[in-house]
Amino acid sequence: MYNFEFVLPTKIIFGAGEVKRVGEQAATFGKKAMLVTYDEKLVKDLGFYDKVANSCREAGVELLHHFGVQSNPTAEQAASGIALAKKEKPDVLIALGGGSAMDCAKFIGVAAKYDGDPWDFPTGKAEIKDSIPVIAVVTIPATSSELNGTAVITNETLRRKDGFVNPIMKPKVAILDPELTYTIPIRQTAYSAADIVSHLLEHYLGHQLSFAPYQDHFCEGGIRSIMECMDRLLVDPQDHDARAVMMWQAAFAWNGFYDCGFGLPNSNIHILGHSLSNFYNTPHGAAMSVTILATLRYYLKERTAKYAQMAREVFGVRDKDDMIAAQAGIAAMEAWFKKIGAPTTLAEAGITDPDAIDKMAPDALKTAEAWGEVEAYGYTEQVMREQFELCK
Repeated sequence: MYNFEFVLPTKIIFGAGEVKRVGEQAATFGKKAMLVTYDEKLVKDLGFYDKVANSCREAGVELLHHFGVQSNPTAEQAASGIALAKKEKPDVLIALGGGSAMDCAKFIGVAAKYDGDPWDFPTGKAEIKDSIPVIAVVTIPATSSELNGTAVITNETLRRKDGFVNPIMKPKVAILDPELTYTIPIRQTAYSAADIVSHLLEHYLGHQLSFAPYQDHFCEGGIRSIMECMDRLLVDPQDHDARAVMMWQAAFAWNGFYDCGFGLPNSNIHILGHSLSNFYNTPHGAAMSVTILATLRYYLKERTAKYAQMAREVFGVRDKDDMIAAQAGIAAMEAWFKKIGAPTTLAEAGITDPDAIDKMAPDALKTAEAWGEVEAYGYTEQVMREQFELCK
C-alpha cells in the first residue's frame, strides 16, 4: 500500500425521518441558510421542500432559495445562486438532491467567497481557501458527493465538464434519510446503481498493487450489495431496507475511504463518461453504464486476471481459464445493466449523432490531462477514439 492521509470530517445523520433535523443542524452555523435544489415545483410536489422548510422554520433559521439545478449542473445556472449568496451572505448552504445539487452547492459555496471568475476553480487557476459550509440532504444516492470534496460542473459556454477537488468542499453534515429515496423512479434508481458501481470499479480495476485483499473485497462486496438491492427494488421500488442499504453503500463508494493506499487511480470510466454528459446531457449514471462496458472491453487483455477475479467474486463465474472467466464477467455485467434498465450503448443512451466520437475524443483527452493521467496511462486522442468505439 502507498502512503496516504484520510480525513472524513462530515457528520453523518442516518435513518428514516431524520430529514427533520436539518433545521437543527443549520442553526449550529447561524440564522440564515440558502437552499440549493432542483425545479421548485418538483421538490414541492414531492414534499421535500416542506420537510426542509418546516424544519428550518422550527429552528428559527431563515431560508433563502436557489432553485433550478440541472441533472448536469452548469456554471451558468449557478451564477444566480452565487450572486444571491454574495448579497445575502447565508451562514450555511443546504443542498437538497443528488450529486448535481450537492456539486452545485459546493461550487456556489467557494465562488461566493471569491472575487474572480468561479471557473478559475475547475481549471486550477485559483486555489480554494474558503467556502460557505454545506449541509447535504441526499435524495438520490449515487455520487458520494455528500462525503467527498469533489464537485463536477459544466461550462456550457466553453463546452467543458470539469471536476475539481478540495477537502474544504466536504460537507459539514450529511443527512441520509432513506425515506427521501422512496419516490425515485426505477430507471433513475438503475442509473444511480450504475454510478455507484462505477465508483467502486474504477479504483478496483486500475490499481497496480499485487496484494490488496481488503480494498478488493470491499469493492466486490459493494457491487454485490447493490445488485441485491436492485433485485429487491425491481420487485418493490419502495423496499425500505434496500433503499437504506443502497444509500449507505453509495456514500462510501467514492469518499476516499476504500481506495486508500491505491495511489493514482485510472479514471477511465469517468473520463469517457464526462464527455457523454458534456455534449449530450446524458444523465451521469446512464453514461457510466455505457463507459464501464467500454473500459472493460478495452483493457481485457491487459487486466485479464483482475477481470476474472471480478467475474468469480461478483458474478459467481467458475471457469478456471482466466480469459474465459473475464469475458463471462463482462457479459454478466452487460446483462445486469440490461436487467435493471441502464443503457449499454451510445444509442441506448440516446446518442445517435454520427459525429459524436469526433466531438468526444479530444474532449476526453482534455479531461485526462486535467486529471494528470495522460502520461501514467498512455492516453492519446486515438486511444480515446478507440474506447468510444467500444461504446457502440
